[in-house]
Amino acid sequence: MNESRSNGKSLRYRGALLAGKAVAGALKIAHRSGGQLPGVVAEKICPDFLGHIGKPEHLVFVTGTNGKTTASNLLDDLFIGLGHQPLTNREGGNVNTGIMSSLLKPATAGGKQRNDLGVFELDELSCRKVLPYAPPEVLLITNLCRDSFNRNANTDYISSVISSSVPNSTKLVLNADDLISSGVAPSNHNRVYYSVGHLPDDLERPDGIVSDLTACPVCGGRLEYEWCHMRHLGKLHCVACGHGNPTPDYEVVSVDRSAGTMVVREHCHQGEEHEYRMVSASITGIYNLLSCITVLREMGYAADDIAGVLERGVRVTKLRHSEEEAGGIRLVNTASKGENSTATSIFFSGFRREPGRKALLLIIDDKPLEHNPYGSEYTGWHYQTDFEFLADPSIQQVVYYGPRGHDAMLRMELGGVDRSKVALATTFEQAVNLVDLTNVDEVCVAFDVYRAQDADLCRKMLRTRIEEGRLQAQPDEGATSVAFTPGTPVPTDVPANQGEGCVVEVLYPEFGNQAGENGNALYLHACLPGATFVETSYGDEPAFVTQDVSAIVMGGMTEAHQQLAAKALRPHAARLAQLADAGVPMLFTHSAAELLGTTFGTPGGGRAEGLGVLDFATRLDMPKRYQCSIVGTFDPADGTPAMTILGFKIQFTQMRGNNATSPFAKVERGWGLAEGSTFEGFRRGGLIASWVIGPLLVANPDLASWFCKRVVGHDVPIAFENEARAAYEVRHAELTKPLPKGKSVNP
Repeated sequence: MNESRSNGKSLRYRGALLAGKAVAGALKIAHRSGGQLPGVVAEKICPDFLGHIGKPEHLVFVTGTNGKTTASNLLDDLFIGLGHQPLTNREGGNVNTGIMSSLLKPATAGGKQRNDLGVFELDELSCRKVLPYAPPEVLLITNLCRDSFNRNANTDYISSVISSSVPNSTKLVLNADDLISSGVAPSNHNRVYYSVGHLPDDLERPDGIVSDLTACPVCGGRLEYEWCHMRHLGKLHCVACGHGNPTPDYEVVSVDRSAGTMVVREHCHQGEEHEYRMVSASITGIYNLLSCITVLREMGYAADDIAGVLERGVRVTKLRHSEEEAGGIRLVNTASKGENSTATSIFFSGFRREPGRKALLLIIDDKPLEHNPYGSEYTGWHYQTDFEFLADPSIQQVVYYGPRGHDAMLRMELGGVDRSKVALATTFEQAVNLVDLTNVDEVCVAFDVYRAQDADLCRKMLRTRIEEGRLQAQPDEGATSVAFTPGTPVPTDVPANQGEGCVVEVLYPEFGNQAGENGNALYLHACLPGATFVETSYGDEPAFVTQDVSAIVMGGMTEAHQQLAAKALRPHAARLAQLADAGVPMLFTHSAAELLGTTFGTPGGGRAEGLGVLDFATRLDMPKRYQCSIVGTFDPADGTPAMTILGFKIQFTQMRGNNATSPFAKVERGWGLAEGSTFEGFRRGGLIASWVIGPLLVANPDLASWFCKRVVGHDVPIAFENEARAAYEVRHAELTKPLPKGKSVNP
């Protein structure tokens, strides 16, 4: 510590160090890890404690949406194999207070570190609280994908947080196959890239309902793939501006899965090649290992030494994946990271490709909210997740445990999953007993990362059933399943020609898919199977400009895409207003609604011109987050009874304007245009603009029924109405329960 600092600050730091170490010591005596607690105490006493505590001479941070835990643990194990004992935060947590705890516990009484090397997993949002005060020698970024929306917003936001926090002295190790993370911190030129070359099982384009990279991050143009490894990771370029992957320094050029090896070509070292034994042959395993090899090579370790450690074998953490066998049936536990659509989709994709007949037990609901009597989980992430993959015929059965079961059932039906192979359970015992073990080679328990103990209990109970010969499913009256003949299309409960003659335009679907709002269009497809759906991509003239349309839908997008969409739609603002006044049904949700105002804020502190269809302006307060649950009343004012609207608001913005005479909903719980406002959204003729995020129509079946009636011109049934109403009733009971005095509930 610099002794020239003020005496008060020095005393605060020493007091924080002493208190933090005392807490850590007490936890050790009590045989408890304590996680972040020592750091929490130290920060409370000395807010800039992280800037004072000593750090190892060599400091490596690993961040990214997916893979950071595995990569940081693997890197730690490789360092151990190379003769080091690195300081880690495996028990401290990956946020700033967790890293403080990990630095504090082994430090001397004066705060100096005994270890000369530290390897820390770092939460992406915590970069702004950690990197300026603990500049690493190397920062490895695995990838940036969409994650829990109520915490991470979108990839543009996460990228901006990291970019604004990285010191120029830090060496960046970046994934060249990810056009999102490879572009972080452009002012830092101390960067190297790793890449996985073309593999025989690559795809031609991203596979799934939603990609994290649907448009060029530079100009918004169309992306063209040469190949795709998974999600949006692969070789690609923009057809408009030519932007594409950076040239890799380290590239996997061949993989021999039968031998368990891969060859890495080092373009930065005259193209020399080295063979390494793989820890895992999956594409995610290859990326994780390659990223760690790149870090080690950049830190000066010899390729032969790294290969030697891998040849001898390294520990692989069992926290996220483990398996055993009982009675000839594989019992697998794997983390799917609930509320993380990318991780869950990757798991679903891999699971369907595994050999044999399989059963799946899903435990992916938010655990804290499950036990919160006043809260409800935001399930918009279901509509970013490829539940369609579960329709694969090799998957014999899906059992869902948790309060969001009806939401999941509806989402699976929209994805074409046979009703007959889906069962819903409300207890562990019920879930385990519903699994049919008579005709499967594997049972997988996929769990949210906070439910590892629950998953272990499920597997133990499954093993007991197998050992006792109780293989047949044992449903009880509390379980829910729907009789249906396998192999036939999932019925939507609506006529196949419903909506015939109608034209529904979905504006910029590649932009408007950030919070599960693609679910509105997905549901309309199911409700109006006879209608013509026009998906207008950015750069194309909207259909509503030159032809009659029956409805227009647009979902929320990133701040960068907002500016592109506003510029493209401004010439057509008058036509949009004309159609709204003529009563054409329109639904603009979340940040798409902000385009309709006079101006909206931009991340750089400026203002952009809106379409002026509605009289309001948007203030952007990034990174401040405004969140609330919504219960409101929507009055159609056309003779249709008023209806209760349920939903969530998660945004960086507040609106200035008067919507009291033309709101979308009168709010009873939550807030409207801004905190304190009791009126949510706007209406103008047939137009609804709402900041309620996610699949608003799916979550509110009465609203969906009314909207479809407006599109078609008469009453029509909506798709999967029983399931939609069952999910609505569960959420209604949760969100309308009277709150204790002074308590507010956020998603």
